[in-house]
Amino acid sequence: MQTWAVYSLKGGVGKTTTAVNLAWEAARAGHYVLLWDLDPQAAASWYLRADADDAPRAKKLLKGKAPLGRFVSHTAYDRLDVITAHSSMRHMDRLLDGDSKPDRVLRRMIEPFGEDYSLLLLDCPPSMSRLAESILKAADLMIVPTVPTTLSLRALEQVRAFAERNDFDPGAIRPLLSLADRRKNLHKQILETDAPVLDNRLSVFISYTSDVERMGEQQAPVSCFAPRSAGARQFQALWRELSKRQNL
Repeated sequence: MQTWAVYSLKGGVGKTTTAVNLAWEAARAGHYVLLWDLDPQAAASWYLRADADDAPRAKKLLKGKAPLGRFVSHTAYDRLDVITAHSSMRHMDRLLDGDSKPDRVLRRMIEPFGEDYSLLLLDCPPSMSRLAESILKAADLMIVPTVPTTLSLRALEQVRAFAERNDFDPGAIRPLLSLADRRKNLHKQILETDAPVLDNRLSVFISYTSDVERMGEQQAPVSCFAPRSAGARQFQALWRELSKRQNL
């Protein structure tokens, strides 16, 4: 099983839409996929119409009172399961401080899923935290959605520095330019640049489109309700690029 983290320090950069659409594309390609929604806002759970009552409580998980596998829910889509987010996840950092090896907690939790899934996607909250450190120890790949703006590039630099401090392989960081609008000069300039902060960036980028915005209204991956849209084609291309790079 491979573990891919979709992570950014900034909110509103297309992190959750990326996680959900990648999960759906992977499942459509025949993989058994588990998406773990780690963000207390639970947007990924909402997109997939997951029942919030099935969400794990952070304290019970960390104390070993409830195995993570109990909280796996099937979605309406073949081969795609989800672990929904609970508001108690906002206390995860404080609870992790009480563990003797907090950076290894997530890896221990997800190990049993290797028997049933070929891909685990983590939709991560936007923070540098104990939880983020644990995510870095568990992930094989980090996808970093980045809007083509100066502040988002700065946030990407901070992600790289944070990952380096936690001994995460810099070659496993894959920036993904998202919410891109070629009509904006700055966006166009960054899309065409080879700035060092964008090293190893994915060749596919995700445009700012109304179809991707409609995911909240439709509560579905974009290919399910707008299969011929630019957004659907871009997420399909993103999955093809990542699966080829990762030999999945």
